[in-house]
Amino acid sequence: MKKACLLDNPISGSHIHFTRVKELLALLKENEFDITYETLYSLEQTRNAIDFHIRNGCELFIVSGGDGTVRSVAQHLADTSIPLLIFPSGNENLLAAQLGLSPEPSEAMRAILRGKRKNIDVAQINDLICIAVAGVGVDASIVHHVHRKRKGHIRTFDYVWPTIKTFMSYRHKTIEVRVDEQKVYHGKALAFIGNISRYGGGFKIFQEAVCDDSLLDIVIFECSNLLQLLYLFILAMTGRTEKSSRIHRFKGKKITIETPCENMKTQIDGDPGPEMPLNIKIIPAGLCLLTP
Repeated sequence: MKKACLLDNPISGSHIHFTRVKELLALLKENEFDITYETLYSLEQTRNAIDFHIRNGCELFIVSGGDGTVRSVAQHLADTSIPLLIFPSGNENLLAAQLGLSPEPSEAMRAILRGKRKNIDVAQINDLICIAVAGVGVDASIVHHVHRKRKGHIRTFDYVWPTIKTFMSYRHKTIEVRVDEQKVYHGKALAFIGNISRYGGGFKIFQEAVCDDSLLDIVIFECSNLLQLLYLFILAMTGRTEKSSRIHRFKGKKITIETPCENMKTQIDGDPGPEMPLNIKIIPAGLCLLTP
């Protein structure tokens, strides 16, 4: 009997995910898995639960939640050979969408039984793992605003007012970016770091990113006022970022982002990120996932 553990974030996504989690647990038991269910409430509890189950011979982890929840689990599975299945239940689930993973229990069970593995790169940002995208500037300020107000499930609508408020009040700040030790930019800008081609809200920022090429993508929006910000985000929304000379793209294994400004926000996989500066490096094939 194969040992597995389902890790569930109860405040991810909509209420329907509780029903789906119960259905998946039932399917796992029907297929003779020795399954343990854990509800996640804190980063420390997540770490302790994963460590405990690894010591007790867990052969598969399943995580139900959004990208932030997946990241918190991947933090402790990176550089291990234990596979992880993402059972998407968050607001965006960018990595799950990239890999074609379904929120339907029967599809998840089919992927588990098939056992097809894919090793993807992950980024290490200071002492944290990033599985999909990170940002410096406006998007990070929006993330911080939403998380300050969060009391339960987050819907796409919950980002509308924070986005408008942040766009209208944001003070653009100077950053310096180095890629593989070479300075590539200095000035007022926003920066986005990605390892997949998707970005939240349907924005098309990382069209060229590949999750297993041992390289990180960084996109810099050269921007110093509201009109420039709106213009660049319209281009990103419509997939025409190649039309602007203010959008700069680079690939590399190591990225450093610094700022002389105070209180510049960062975000990692939709959660508030660490304080600047950011020291980012690629971990090639650092996470083993089950895919359809």
